[in-house]
Amino acid sequence: MRGRMVGEVGMPTITVRVLRDGDPVSGHRVVFEVSGLGGGMSSTEYTDSDGYASYEADDGQEGHVFVDGRNEGHWGSYSATDLTVNL
Repeated sequence: MRGRMVGEVGMPTITVRVLRDGDPVSGHRVVFEVSGLGGGMSSTEYTDSDGYASYEADDGQEGHVFVDGRNEGHWGSYSATDLTVNL
């Protein structure tokens, strides 16, 4: 798990892991959409060799994660901060 640890102070880290057939895949384009007032899209991240990409969110933010242009799920800094996407 790469998200914020219990008791750690700071902005929550939203972490996505992309897998294909259970194995991590690198080089996939990941964009985090932030909902609500002041929302928008994050800069583009690419999965690393372990299949991870991350975004530093503000407390209370939420939105969706897009992998290679496809909406792959909802995240919220008070709820799901670690998501796994199976291609």
